[in-house]
Amino acid sequence: MRLGLAIGAGIGLGIGIATPVAGQQLGTAPALHLHPEAGELLSIAYPERYAGDPERLAEDVEWVQDHDDELQDWAQRQAPLYLLRSSDVTGLAWPYRDIEVYLVRAWPVVSIEHPLILALDEVQGPGGSAAVPQDEDVRILLLAHQLVHYLLDDPPLAPGARAHVAYDHPFLTADSFELESMVNWVTYTVLEELWGSARLERATDDDLWRAYNPNHDFVVEELMRGVRLTRTNPLTRWLAANPRGSRIFATIEDYEERSGAADGGAPGTPGLSGTEYGIDLGGSYDGRVFVAYVDRGSAADRAGLAQGDELRTIEGRAVGSDVVDARRRLDESWDLKREINLSVIRDGRELYVTVGS
Repeated sequence: MRLGLAIGAGIGLGIGIATPVAGQQLGTAPALHLHPEAGELLSIAYPERYAGDPERLAEDVEWVQDHDDELQDWAQRQAPLYLLRSSDVTGLAWPYRDIEVYLVRAWPVVSIEHPLILALDEVQGPGGSAAVPQDEDVRILLLAHQLVHYLLDDPPLAPGARAHVAYDHPFLTADSFELESMVNWVTYTVLEELWGSARLERATDDDLWRAYNPNHDFVVEELMRGVRLTRTNPLTRWLAANPRGSRIFATIEDYEERSGAADGGAPGTPGLSGTEYGIDLGGSYDGRVFVAYVDRGSAADRAGLAQGDELRTIEGRAVGSDVVDARRRLDESWDLKREINLSVIRDGRELYVTVGS
């Protein structure tokens, strides 16, 4: 449920992301700020939707302002306790003083990490669109989930923010079934305290939520049924008691296979990216094209592509700043030979990758 957008995009646009702080103590939570004005981000995500049409952009911003009352109320009244309890039950201190969240009407995926963006009306990507439920509990659930990501696998933006040994555990490896399970375990635990089990069960039964969370059954049936996370029995203690090779690794693999998370569905069928080969693209404010989403188990996933990789070449030709053109070229290569040769920039190095069926 994550899409990587370069942190520089937020800085270049004057958009706040989060205020890092080193040495934050348990029992302290960041302040949560929800912003219904995100016109600059929308213009990046949907240039074809808003280019030359400022009235449509203004209409969508106004729509968000008319539909965010309950979320704003949650942010003011219950979010402080939610964030505090998330820190308690993980045993980890928040590395931020403030977290900024931008509310939009539509966005290409369910959520985004930097800056954090929440779509209130629809998820509209290259493979089509899906309606976001007009149910405030589901919206809160989506937001609550992504906030825990800021605690469990956020990049080390502040010196010493990730000093705890728990961050080295394989279950906290970014973009993994295990990490998403840990995130939802914490999210479900705290929301159940605040809402009660019946309300949580109703929210997590939503079709959109289940589509993006194949770990749900594992979290409910294996983790929550066996262990209760509390301040005196936090996630950090559970991780320490389950090092690599322990029984729970085999249990997770079994759930991955049964949920379909390990194989990404039937070969040749579009996944959440909307493509058969498993890649969705995004663009940054400075004209770079990057891998925005990779379907688990897809050809792109098997080739080793990852969210945030900057696309450098496709079939030996340089990639410009046009996301639509890059998508077209990927599609053409795949349709022609069921294979795509490309290169990406990752950690300052150019990597050459063949995406094949």
